Amino acid sequence: MGTVSRVLNGSGYVSEESKSKVDAAVKQLNFRPNVSAQSLKSQRSKVVGLFVPVLNHPFFCALAEKIEHRLYENGYRTLIVCSQGRQEKELMVLSMLAQKRVDGAIFITHYNLSKVDEALPIVTMDRHFGKSVPCITSDNYASTWNAIEHLIERGCKEIAYVGGKPAVESEVSKRLDAYLDAVKAHGLTPHVLFEEFEHGKEYEYAEKFFTLYGDICDGVFCSGDILSNAVYHLAIRRKIAVPQQLKIVSYDGNMRDWKQSPNITSVVQDLDMIALHIVKELVNKIEHKEFRKYVVVPAKLIVGETT
Repeated sequence: MGTVSRVLNGSGYVSEESKSKVDAAVKQLNFRPNVSAQSLKSQRSKVVGLFVPVLNHPFFCALAEKIEHRLYENGYRTLIVCSQGRQEKELMVLSMLAQKRVDGAIFITHYNLSKVDEALPIVTMDRHFGKSVPCITSDNYASTWNAIEHLIERGCKEIAYVGGKPAVESEVSKRLDAYLDAVKAHGLTPHVLFEEFEHGKEYEYAEKFFTLYGDICDGVFCSGDILSNAVYHLAIRRKIAVPQQLKIVSYDGNMRDWKQSPNITSVVQDLDMIALHIVKELVNKIEHKEFRKYVVVPAKLIVGETT
């Protein structure tokens, strides 16, 4: 039984001959391990809570899929929680985490919560939860600076920044910092729309951009794909030629996999690498191993039809 257990659990040394025999028997008997029994023995649920604002959004849907895949590779199941507008959902899973009913939690978004025990196995993307909570992000500042430089190289003189203001401290705010520094370095006038808005309200937010700056700007940097897509379609509706009269750059770049036209010039985040680091650092923290507290994954500017 010891040999069988080692093969099924992937622990300890087993000869190739013994492993082949056990694998053949498992296949013949159609044996499935009792997950509940394994969890009781290890005192782990092998479940991780994944918080996303919404799932009907290309970026969050694509990232959730990649994280779920990485967790599965590491032997974990995923409990996906759509938390936009419902702070109590986040508090519920944090309570489950404290009670060891889930082994860890991944926050793609979160509210201003009361102080959280930083010793808990938590990892965030872009958001800062505490000095001992790993944060995985893309190189928001450098990538945005490059995008603004690209617009300037394409002849833009009046460039706007249009993005949602995070509800909590976030690496995403570095996109605005880079924009402001870049336009200042070139002696240009900043045009900024940076307010909180809900996912799903991108067209309303894009309308606000055109109301404020539609007659001024010849370039716009949008902090997300749905927002840039809304700006593009509203520009066409207003008979503003893209890219001749208005050049558009987006951050994220995942609409390229969902919609082939328009092919918007984008700063593309490497979601495969981001998911890998999120899961790696979470598993390290769950298993009380050394973990990295801050990981920056490079993004890449890919030129499309809108510049």
